[in-house]
Amino acid sequence: MQTVLPRTLILCAVVFVAAPVHAQEPALLHAAPPRAEARQSLQLDATLVDGGRVLELFVRYRGPGEPYVQVPMERQYGDLYRAVIPAEHMVSPGVEYFVEAAMVDGARTPLFMSALRPARVMVGAQLPEPPPGRAPPGRKGAREDPKSAPAIDAFTPPSGGGEDDDAAGSSAPPPASGRPAGTAGAETRPPNRTDSVDSRTSSPSRGTDSRGSNRADVADPRASTRVSGADSRVSNRTDASGQRASTRADGKDSRTTGRSSSGATRTSGSMDDDLALYSAEDVLSVTTLQEEAVRTVPAIGASFNRAQMIALGARTVADVLDVVPGVSVSRDVQGFHRTAIRGLRNDAEVLFLLDGHRLNNFFDGKALMNLPVENLERIEVIRGPGSAIYGAGAFQGVVNLVTTHADGVRGAVTTGGVPRDDGRLALATDGHLSAAHTTGDLRLFADLDLWSQEGDSLVIDHDALDDESVAQGLRDVDQPAGRTRDGRFLLNVGGGVSYGLDSAGRVGVTARYLSEKRDALVGLFDTVGNDSQLSWDVLLADLTWERPLSGNGQVRARLGFDQQSTDRLFQLTPHDFRTGSGLERLFPDGLQEQTQVTVRTVTASVDADLALTKENHLTLGFVAEQQSLSRYAYTTNYTLDGRLRPSPAAPEGLVDLTQGAASRRLNLGLSAQDQWTVLSALTLTFGLRLDATQLPDAEDASGALDASKMVVRVNPRVGLVIAASDALVLKALYGRAFRAPTPQELVERIPDTDYNQGRFEGNPLLKPTTVDTFELGMDLVQAAGDTRVRVRANAFLQNFASPITPVDTSGNIVPLRNRELGVRVYGVEAEARLEASKRAAAWVNASLSRAQDLELPDQARLLTDVPQARFNAGVSMPLGDWLNLDVVVRSGAERRNNNRSTLELIRRYEIPAYSLITAQLRTEPIWEHFEVTLYAQNLFDHDLRDDVPRPDRVTGLLPREGVSGYLTLRAFY
Repeated sequence: MQTVLPRTLILCAVVFVAAPVHAQEPALLHAAPPRAEARQSLQLDATLVDGGRVLELFVRYRGPGEPYVQVPMERQYGDLYRAVIPAEHMVSPGVEYFVEAAMVDGARTPLFMSALRPARVMVGAQLPEPPPGRAPPGRKGAREDPKSAPAIDAFTPPSGGGEDDDAAGSSAPPPASGRPAGTAGAETRPPNRTDSVDSRTSSPSRGTDSRGSNRADVADPRASTRVSGADSRVSNRTDASGQRASTRADGKDSRTTGRSSSGATRTSGSMDDDLALYSAEDVLSVTTLQEEAVRTVPAIGASFNRAQMIALGARTVADVLDVVPGVSVSRDVQGFHRTAIRGLRNDAEVLFLLDGHRLNNFFDGKALMNLPVENLERIEVIRGPGSAIYGAGAFQGVVNLVTTHADGVRGAVTTGGVPRDDGRLALATDGHLSAAHTTGDLRLFADLDLWSQEGDSLVIDHDALDDESVAQGLRDVDQPAGRTRDGRFLLNVGGGVSYGLDSAGRVGVTARYLSEKRDALVGLFDTVGNDSQLSWDVLLADLTWERPLSGNGQVRARLGFDQQSTDRLFQLTPHDFRTGSGLERLFPDGLQEQTQVTVRTVTASVDADLALTKENHLTLGFVAEQQSLSRYAYTTNYTLDGRLRPSPAAPEGLVDLTQGAASRRLNLGLSAQDQWTVLSALTLTFGLRLDATQLPDAEDASGALDASKMVVRVNPRVGLVIAASDALVLKALYGRAFRAPTPQELVERIPDTDYNQGRFEGNPLLKPTTVDTFELGMDLVQAAGDTRVRVRANAFLQNFASPITPVDTSGNIVPLRNRELGVRVYGVEAEARLEASKRAAAWVNASLSRAQDLELPDQARLLTDVPQARFNAGVSMPLGDWLNLDVVVRSGAERRNNNRSTLELIRRYEIPAYSLITAQLRTEPIWEHFEVTLYAQNLFDHDLRDDVPRPDRVTGLLPREGVSGYLTLRAFY
């Protein structure tokens, strides 16, 4: 009895645990690509759900006139499986395939389609328009689907073709109506928008599971087809949405969503089909150079696809970034948008990429990042270090802007503006036009964005020249110092071509030109300079090549070039300002200074993805980057003693920065990253990058810094991802990043006068700074009926060693130095999303961070450059069949000045908490080709302010944009 009882208890426990597993039938989440390129291998990704009884997965495929051939689906990590149909079988007119599982009881069970009804992928040509078919018997008056699946006569299997053919006879033709089995009803539903997958650029095939599973046709966002050829180092990007499944079925714009690629009409009971769209996972490619679901990547990230950006009412990249948990976007007196991550704000520490090409300027680390979102497929954001992949500069985080290259023609026009307090409307207009076309192995794309705005004009009551301006009679004592100016003109034009070389891979060429001309919001530092003008020109070019390798691998190479030219003219005083008596001290145009900088970068990189075993994936990379400062010119219209120059010239004693060792930098990087699926629910990621960076050798601070040295840094990365269940994913992450000082931080020293104060002084003794980041995260997905809930949360701890920080100790020149005791940042971030249908969703996120300067006493350590607590929320709901309402709320906590120096203690300021509301009405696609959106930003005209460098002089701080309204018309073909 003593032996039987424990055995009985153990047996009961085993049965109790195994019962739910046995009760849950396996299902496969996968979308068949409607077409593929000839002689290019086809990669198929799928997610296995409830796979406790599945031993192996297989893809069985056949080409024209061929028997079925079997290839295994190999586990990549967690529940993601991948198979590759070899290039030699990818011939016109197409291939057919289905997926089956080997079960623990020895049975072979189809999980996606079947031998009698396989998924069809057209190869090498656009889908032809089928002839109209007759309605099936008994369905008089039923409407015919206008896009039935084309018949592929070449797929008649040979006699004795295979065991599936023996069992089933010959392949059954599709139904006359073109619908796959299991769909009924002729009523078509109007196309609806999804918040997770862009329903206007996504049309996944609706294959029917032969087992009757309603989940077998869920679109897997990680399913991959082809690379667009823009930047082979970042992602195997699809031609349309953020999913890796191809979304083009007929050469037209796939915004005609709601029909399957096989022509199936939507039925009233197809809620599971709707779930396949609106609950599809967002993807990231910026963390591993491979597109993966955000919930399983070894990083804390976020991804916004096109539909989500539209639902946010976002016009620019800054609008999107400001709703990411842990991210805050502010503006400075010069008008730059500054991105802070986890409580710290430094332009050189957030890496911005455009299709994988670095946007940060070599000289000062700033990036021309506030681009319109109409041309973007998605925006990817990771918080935390990215140096294990991208090297120096990927310090606090990485933002990747992915442009859309979907076949078809798309256009958008937005007009509106900001009502000024004088009764005028400050107009703002922007337009977008893009087109892409694929013919055979050749792919072309081009796009154009134009942006013009007059900008808001808000009062600046006081500045540093109040007393002098009044004394000279330039304004009355009761008049304000001036107004903000926010005019802007932006041109963004790009294009590219890629060509498939059969077994030699695919080669692509892309080029892009960005040009911005704008006003300074206030001026250089502490005075209003309404005649200040800033321009920025950027040229990007890339030559890419990629080739699939045997064994489910790939090799990519890129040769890139960019040139950035900035011209920043600042007006330091009002017109007719005097620095003393006499004509030589009268400045009709005010005191002015101008800085012109040109930098160039040449980059060569190669990386390879290798599947070492079924459970092991290795990524290797090498990059060489040569950066140079080719032009630096600083001129003023005044002398150091305050006299008018006949023409602008460089002040006495200015060092030529283009001649020293700081003007050029060679970066060499060697990286390796391995993803190892130890168990079905456990994936380990090990990454290591070795960087050698050329920096000036400043053992003695005298001289022109002609000597240089190579500084070597090792950046490790470790990630542990545990799929505790189908619904819950846990993460434990560690990473190290470093950044080298910019040339501006090292060597720029501008002679100081009474009118050009506030800049920092370069320090050639600066050392590179590093950060160690520890993160814990979780991702939970729950479904109840037709409702789905996603919850994400993470905690982090970051230790910055020798951070480079400007601390105002003199009031005139901000000295730069390394904070030897470092900075510590810790906090939590959380977000939740509730999806009730494709058009009804609500979301909320919050973040809380604490940044501490460890060099200071306990009572003065807190750094508050940005709000320590952020809260964002939004809701989208349908108003009838054709109209949607979106409301977004952005909130930030109160923030005050830092206390790192005596002057900061004296110059107190306080920015109150804020809440900004964006509301918009947007239509569903009209006639399947048009959309209209009417929206208002800062709906209740909340008084939002940002900090200024001298709050004792600009006492009202920096006013931000008030209420504004816009109307957008989008068209797509």
